Amino acid sequence: MSIEAENRVLAGMLNDRNFLFDVVSEVHADMFSNNDNRNLFVEISKRDSVKTSILEQEFKGRERAHLKAIDGEWIDGEHSKHALSILKETYIKRQLYRAIEETKNRMEDKEADQLIADLETEIGNFYFEDKNENIIDPKEYADQARQEFYDLLVDPDGGKGIPYSITRSDGSYEGFPSLDKTFNGAQGGDLIMLAAKTGHGKTAFAITLSRIFSLYQKHAGYYENAEMRTRELLSRLISPIAEVDANEILNGRLEGTKDEQEYKRQKIDSAFDDYKKSKLYLSRIPSLPLHKAKGLAKQVKNRYKNLDYLIVDYIGRMTIEGRNNMQTWDEMYEITKQLKELAMTLNIPIFMLAQLNHDGNVEGAKKMKNECDGVLYFQPIEDSDNSFIEKAFLQEKQELINYKIVKEKVRRDDDPSPIYCNFYKRQQMITEVMK
Repeated sequence: MSIEAENRVLAGMLNDRNFLFDVVSEVHADMFSNNDNRNLFVEISKRDSVKTSILEQEFKGRERAHLKAIDGEWIDGEHSKHALSILKETYIKRQLYRAIEETKNRMEDKEADQLIADLETEIGNFYFEDKNENIIDPKEYADQARQEFYDLLVDPDGGKGIPYSITRSDGSYEGFPSLDKTFNGAQGGDLIMLAAKTGHGKTAFAITLSRIFSLYQKHAGYYENAEMRTRELLSRLISPIAEVDANEILNGRLEGTKDEQEYKRQKIDSAFDDYKKSKLYLSRIPSLPLHKAKGLAKQVKNRYKNLDYLIVDYIGRMTIEGRNNMQTWDEMYEITKQLKELAMTLNIPIFMLAQLNHDGNVEGAKKMKNECDGVLYFQPIEDSDNSFIEKAFLQEKQELINYKIVKEKVRRDDDPSPIYCNFYKRQQMITEVMK
């Protein structure tokens, strides 16, 4: 079947100029298992169009006979396209078999994580998904883009990603309306870095997003947690829903009178039900190699048939297996780069948590920022914020503001102003304070 597919692909290249261009953009010589077919592919690929009669004049003996035999395989364009899909599928299986065999031969010499990392690297070198956006023809795309524009005029929210905020029936809100304005929602393919100093809310920020995305809006999310006990993470997640302090839920020590404790118990019970109905999947992975983080995200998408966003908590716990000679910041850059690629491949927003140093920066962050669509620093307000806060906010709102989101880098927004927030630590809830 493989040789037949190879022959029909070559026959299509000989007889259909458009198909020739398609094949040259997707196929290389090593995908052909037969030497004669490999050589013929190379010769055909050198040309913008092919006439069998011209090639016959250039070829002699065996090559000419092979050319005639291939030309005789031509049926029509549909058969050639089908053969192309078989050719690519067969090549991937052949390479996969080879990679598995090589991995088997190294079983005695390497640790399991190293074997997995090597295998994933080898697979990544030959397997790719073509999104058919390599060359966008204006004649084909202009009308589609025009229609998308008119659709947005009718429904501007149609192009919005996952909202960063929700509005309740009573008109109150939770979350970050300004982030919705900045990013137009959490968009597929975006990589957003969320950074804070130790103990200053980077996990609380991520949990708040998870709560808004998955418990209030029912989007499917995956939270890869490399630090916190799962029970603690879940306690922080449901605390604002139950309106009970996270530590009371975590430790099972409810404060107040018996009636107050019973009321809290019922609220916590209801919050657990909300979590049960959600599509928020959690992991606790103390060691978080990059290949495992990527593999688990793809596994979640395949198992549950959907994945709308991913949170990685945090990059400082991630490693690249087999890169022991890499400098720390080069390794973090490579991790960032591959997470950006994963966001685009899965077409989901990925939120990558990072830690700020004592100077308020992410070490080695310049190259990392280049790979991100947004870099947000979450930090306490400073004395320099006070004069603006006093002018811009009413007195009762001024008293709520204790933290801010600094837009260190934002690809699609030119408003440099911080987003002022209330961080209610006892319930691990962060909400923007609106003017």
